[in-house]
Amino acid sequence: MENNIIINRELIIKPLQYVTNIVSNKSLHPNLSNILIKILDNGIVLFKSTNLEIEITSFIKNKYLNKKYSVIIQGKKFYNICRSFPKKNDIKIVFNINKMIISTKNCHFTITTLPANNFPNISFLKHDIEFNLTNKILKNFIYATYFSIADNDVRKYLNGLFLQIKNNVLNIVSTDGHRLSFYKYILDKNIINYSVIIPRKSIFELSKLINNTNELVNIKINNNNICFTFKNLKFISKLITSNFPDYKEIIPKSFYQIIKIDRVLFKNALNRISILVNERTKGVNLLLNNKNLKIFTNNINNEKAEEVLKIEKFQNKKTNDIQISFNINYLIDVINILESNFIKLSFIDSISSIKIEDNYDKNKIYLIMPMKI
Repeated sequence: MENNIIINRELIIKPLQYVTNIVSNKSLHPNLSNILIKILDNGIVLFKSTNLEIEITSFIKNKYLNKKYSVIIQGKKFYNICRSFPKKNDIKIVFNINKMIISTKNCHFTITTLPANNFPNISFLKHDIEFNLTNKILKNFIYATYFSIADNDVRKYLNGLFLQIKNNVLNIVSTDGHRLSFYKYILDKNIINYSVIIPRKSIFELSKLINNTNELVNIKINNNNICFTFKNLKFISKLITSNFPDYKEIIPKSFYQIIKIDRVLFKNALNRISILVNERTKGVNLLLNNKNLKIFTNNINNEKAEEVLKIEKFQNKKTNDIQISFNINYLIDVINILESNFIKLSFIDSISSIKIEDNYDKNKIYLIMPMKI
């Protein structure tokens, strides 16, 4: 029995790109290189993919629909065929038994299909909490914290982003054991206290779906999964089952020296100094005295770089100089995220973490552990 749909190329490309982002042609599980195409009876075509950890579903409205139908097809192959057609063309898709014909005016492809009944899906029936955030807020908290998630650490909880709701405040935390990123957002509705760890890979894939608008995203969470529902898109991820450390215990309560420094000047100086850092350690030294911050490094060829920047002191409980060393990339990562003209650096001594934050905006805090050079 034949069934067909006609879809404009521009209407199908983005939804297909979203769902094929997680599809792998090298997967041992045959269905993980496939996507599910489902024609619903309300004028909607659904595309779904999964890698068993993440599930992405996109929906498009189509007026040329006959009846309900579902089929499995090789995802990347189908996407590449549709993408190869000239822009703004209508694509006709005809479903026959075990095959599908994809065509435009002068071009025809026939590819193999499979029955839809074996397609895996992540079960998400009940949720414990539900709330909405804008795309922009989602984008902000991912951008502000993603870079300090650990990658394949033996401590499972470090390989994800900690999402905590406490007293109607959303706290987003990541740490790889050497640095910590913290983002805070006040929610506008009462939600029970809840916390989960979202895997690094899921956060990376989620970031591809987010735009910089105030369009709302619905978020539902239970013990095993988190679901983000966009306008025409649904993203489900499994969660990391582990206990995240008490990050508030890690953040020092008091600092002896707090300085204010021009963010752009500091960033440019670090980028210049990075040219000569030791390739293996990436180490840079900061020497803080009463009026200046000296940034300096050397490498195995005995090449040296240094720069001195003017600072303003907020607090000076210790009069002696502090010399402290860091991975220069960790400093640059943080300064790239901050937005104020001036930023605050808070020091205790030469062996304790420093805190970096915007001068006025208190919703982002960064800690970096020193290193031995």
